[in-house]
Amino acid sequence: MKLFDTIFLSNDSRLRAGWRLLMQLVFSILFYIPLSLVASRLGGMNLQMIAGGIAITLAVWVAGRVVDKRPLSDFGLQMDAQWGRDCLTGFLMATVVMSLIVLFQLAAGWIEFTGFGWDRASQRNFVVLLAGYILAMAVVGFYEELWSRGYQLSNLTEGFYNGKNRNLAGLIAIAISSLIFGVLHIGNPNTTLLGIFVIILAGVMLALPFVVTGQLGYSVGLHFAWNVIQGAVYGLPVSGIRFRQSILQFEAVGPELWTGGRFGPEGGLLGVIGVLALIVMTIIHLRMHNHQITISEELVKPPSSGGY
Repeated sequence: MKLFDTIFLSNDSRLRAGWRLLMQLVFSILFYIPLSLVASRLGGMNLQMIAGGIAITLAVWVAGRVVDKRPLSDFGLQMDAQWGRDCLTGFLMATVVMSLIVLFQLAAGWIEFTGFGWDRASQRNFVVLLAGYILAMAVVGFYEELWSRGYQLSNLTEGFYNGKNRNLAGLIAIAISSLIFGVLHIGNPNTTLLGIFVIILAGVMLALPFVVTGQLGYSVGLHFAWNVIQGAVYGLPVSGIRFRQSILQFEAVGPELWTGGRFGPEGGLLGVIGVLALIVMTIIHLRMHNHQITISEELVKPPSSGGY
């Protein structure tokens, strides 16, 4: 019995973090398969992304309740007014950086304006398609942050924490969760090694505000804006996936090393610069609001008794 406890149970009699991560993955698959099949029959890619978001959120909630003994709010979702302000801040910052990337490419002659989204569809269809894509990107920004940062990063930090060095545990967790985040994008269209590296780096960027504040608002805002401004406003590929009814239509014609080509800006050196700029901006903003750039106690605290 003692051997069983050593292998499977932590000091507080919950499953160890590694087993919790495995169970959450199992729950994700169990929820995702039927919901994805239904979505594929009813509609296109946007509906499948929304179904994936529902599946992952349900999986985190069930895993949290059953194996983590935590409410969903413990995974960075204490959604109060500050959470909303952080989300808006992240959204605005990513909007600025992505717009600067586009403006630089225009000035350098690396992208060409080819028209407007409504040229590809009727006005009515355009609005419906655009709204569906924006909703899908909002869902993706939320559930990828909940899964990769809220659940994985929290459990990895807790698992590596020895009661003494919280910062070391958090840094190891950031590295592992960011690598997983990058690997999960390998199957995307037009993937490149540089693109995967930028996504791994983006994982670090998205983890930073979460590990400092213990909340996902900032990360969700950053993630949502990066995707939706890039894809829905400027019509550039988002990690290799192109939305053809964006408000503006741009085509990359410059050097792929810089523009990312068919993978989008995060497949090129401009993506590297953009992500690094967001890391610097995030640190400055957090410091301006009196946050210490250190791993928050929120990531290793005992489970809450309340919440949802």
